[in-house]
Amino acid sequence: MKTKSIWGNPPKRLYKLIQRAEKDFGKDFTTCIVGCSDGKFLMPFARKGIKVIGYDIDDIALYGGIKLFPIVPQKVKYEYQKNFKSQEYKLEEKRVLGITERIEIEKLNKYTEIEKLDFYKNPPKQKYDVVFTSCSLHYSINKDFNLQEKTEMLQNIVNKNGYLYIDYMMAIEENDYELYPKNKFYRKGEMLKYFDDSWQIISYKENNKPSFEGAHVDCVKDHFHRFGYILAKKVK
Repeated sequence: MKTKSIWGNPPKRLYKLIQRAEKDFGKDFTTCIVGCSDGKFLMPFARKGIKVIGYDIDDIALYGGIKLFPIVPQKVKYEYQKNFKSQEYKLEEKRVLGITERIEIEKLNKYTEIEKLDFYKNPPKQKYDVVFTSCSLHYSINKDFNLQEKTEMLQNIVNKNGYLYIDYMMAIEENDYELYPKNKFYRKGEMLKYFDDSWQIISYKENNKPSFEGAHVDCVKDHFHRFGYILAKKVK
């Protein structure tokens, strides 16, 4: 039985990354998901018989539990305003599956390893052919490290000829360091500064304008984001 992530389906670029890695390595490659949450980005690898390890520290994401979801009677898409304030929504409790439960239900244990680990405080010594993280670098728990340090920690666990993919949050207001601290939110073009000639940039994109996102679990008010992503291959 196939299970679902509370965060929806992965973007198409994840599956393109899997196809690229399969072309290079077959199915005999290792993958690390930093901030694996409930498995949105991990399960697609395991379902294809690819060995994957996931790191996270959120007990509910790992083992399941109760989450609060906003009750949104009518979805409305707003245009960005600097001082935008969302309406308040009523909340309801729902039991959600953790990644370990999803793996058990789908019988994917032999392809997966899940560890409760603060990656940036205790980065693993082993290296992987594919390293993937989605929007984990801005979490407050990681505030003791600057963005260059966190980026380099991810780079350091990639094998030669392996791939690193990072989805990252950007400052919506470039000069606002109070709401968007420089150790949590990338500025435009900053990410590229942390990739030297050891890396081949395969794909890179940053949003120029903030995008609207409706209230959801763990962020129960309407809000805006500005994203970037990069896919790079380690060539040296």
